[in-house]
Amino acid sequence: MGLAVGLPLGLAGIVIGVVFAAGDVWEPSPLHRAVDDYLATVGLGGPAPATGPGGSCPAGQPDPAATLHALAPAFEHHIVSSIESGGQAQVNVDLTPREGDRIEVVLELSRSGERWDVCSASTGHVWIDPT
Repeated sequence: MGLAVGLPLGLAGIVIGVVFAAGDVWEPSPLHRAVDDYLATVGLGGPAPATGPGGSCPAGQPDPAATLHALAPAFEHHIVSSIESGGQAQVNVDLTPREGDRIEVVLELSRSGERWDVCSASTGHVWIDPT
């Protein structure tokens, strides 16, 4: 009797595991992936990833990685919200330094082809209408 009950339950567990494993997996947008990749490197105290060929950021702006390192030499991050239009984007991010309080930051990005480049960073968040 135990084998008769255990076998169907074991098979049910396999079926349930396969159904859940085959379900939809949330994948971040290319914009959010670019921000995550950028901040993962900078947040560890490293330099900013190189911009793509023919980068789309305006010349003469302060280095966004230097701006972020001035706020916190090392940090973790959480994307709060974002808006993009016509190859430009603003992303609100919360930085969590290893020591100290959470810091609100807005990143300005520009797209060149399929690549997003972080062009500037400043403190605060911009208002993004969720509708």
